[in-house]
Amino acid sequence: MFQLPSEHLSRCSIVGTKTGDYSVKSGYYVAIGAEGDGPEAEGDFKWTNHVWKLDCAPKVKLFVWKVLKGAVPVGERLLERHIDIDPRCKRCGSNESITHLLFHCQFAQRVWHLAPLATAPDFRGMIDLMADWPALSNLKALPPTGIASGNLVPWIFWNIWKARNRFVFEGVSASPEDTLSSAIRLAREWSISGKPEKTEGKKHRLIEVPVLSGTTRIQTDAAWCSARKIAGIGGIIHLPPRNREIQLKMEFIASPLMAEGLALREVMLRCQDLELHNLRFESDSSLLVNCLNQVVSIAEMHSVVADIIELSRRFASVAFVWIPRERNVEADMLAKRALNVAEPLLVGNAVIAPN
Repeated sequence: MFQLPSEHLSRCSIVGTKTGDYSVKSGYYVAIGAEGDGPEAEGDFKWTNHVWKLDCAPKVKLFVWKVLKGAVPVGERLLERHIDIDPRCKRCGSNESITHLLFHCQFAQRVWHLAPLATAPDFRGMIDLMADWPALSNLKALPPTGIASGNLVPWIFWNIWKARNRFVFEGVSASPEDTLSSAIRLAREWSISGKPEKTEGKKHRLIEVPVLSGTTRIQTDAAWCSARKIAGIGGIIHLPPRNREIQLKMEFIASPLMAEGLALREVMLRCQDLELHNLRFESDSSLLVNCLNQVVSIAEMHSVVADIIELSRRFASVAFVWIPRERNVEADMLAKRALNVAEPLLVGNAVIAPN
C-alpha cells in the first residue's frame, strides 16, 4: 500500500479511498465504477444481505451475483462482446437474454409453474431483476419439499442454467420436472447437511455411551450411488460365538442419509427375528443418531425415523449411539460389497456373494 500524492487527494472520493491510501481492493472498486471504501453498490441494493448471506452453496451465490451483474454468458451477452455466435435460445429461437433464459423461455416458465413456492411468481412484466430480487429470493418453499431452511429460488436459477448448458453442449434434454426435482434435492441436501464448517465440530462432541452388560451390540452402515439411486447396506450383530452379518442392496434411494436410516431399520428387523432383547445400535452417521435421539428433526427422515422408533418398542431396551468411522469399518465393507452384487441379498450367519 502507498500514499497518493497530495494533488490527487481531492479526487479520492471518486477514484480511490477517502484516506488517499491505494490498495488492490480500492482499485477494483474504481475499475467497476463503485465509490469509496464500502462494498460494491448499485443504488440501494445491499449485496451482502441479498446475495452473499443467502442460505445456499457458495457456487450458487456466485451464480446469482453473475446473474444480477449481467455476467452470465448467454447468447445476447456474448454477441455484445463481439463473439460470433447465434444469440438465439436453443430451445425456442427467441433472443437469449438472461431474463429470457431464467424466466421467459417456455422451459423456464414450466419450471416456475411447477415450483412449490408459497407465492407464485409472475415474471411477465419483469424489467429490472435487481429491483425484484430481494422479494424473489425470499419466497419460501412449501412442504413437503423437506427444505427446513434456506432459499429454493437460487437453486432453481442454478439448475435452469445447468440444464441449458447440458442441452447446448451435450445434447441432453432434461425435462422441466427433472430440472425442478434436481433443484429441490440439492436445496434439501444443503439445508440438511451442506454446512460442514458448522456441524463438523458437533460430530466429534457426541458422547460415546459405554456398552452395558447383557446388551447386544449392532453396527450398521450404508454405501450410496448417486447416479443410480441405489444403496448397499451392511450390518453386524455381535453375537457369540459367531457374528451375524447382513448385506442388502436397495433401489430408489433418494439420499445417503436415507440409506443410513434404511440400513438401521433393516438390521433392526433382523434383530426382531432373532428375538433379541437389549440392543445397542452403533452408526457413524451423527445426523441419523441425532434424528433418532430427537436432537434434530429432518422432514426427509420422518417416515423412516417413525418406523425405527415403533420397532424399538418391541425390545426391552434400545440405544442409538454414534461411533467414529474408523470403528465401523466392517459394516462399511459389507455395505460397499452389497452395492456391487448382482441381486439384493440378505443373509444370516455369513455374507454369501452370488457367483
